[in-house]
Amino acid sequence: VLTMSFVEYSDFIQDGDVAIVYLGHESMMPVKVQQGAQTQTRYGVIRHSTDLIGQRYGSKVTCSKGGWVHVLHPTPELWTVTLPHRTQILYTTDIATITMMLELKPGSIVCESG
Repeated sequence: VLTMSFVEYSDFIQDGDVAIVYLGHESMMPVKVQQGAQTQTRYGVIRHSTDLIGQRYGSKVTCSKGGWVHVLHPTPELWTVTLPHRTQILYTTDIATITMMLELKPGSIVCESG
């Protein structure tokens, strides 16, 4: 489980940090940085001990296959983008309960997003 704080900030990646590996505009992933650990990407392996720990956030990191990624400090926006988004099915009984709890009635205006 990845947990982090947006309150604390550091310029350099440390053991135990959560970093965002930026592979491209549509491809980012959160990584828990741990001494001795590795992360596999389509550009090759990132070794946490040598490639991440001690590097400055925003650095361009070369992977084992010769490709590279950027390692970013997490922000609330990046964190939201990198989390998996799953669909939620609402069944009739769920909808009835939500409608009742919101005190909706004919003529109520409801704004749905998602």
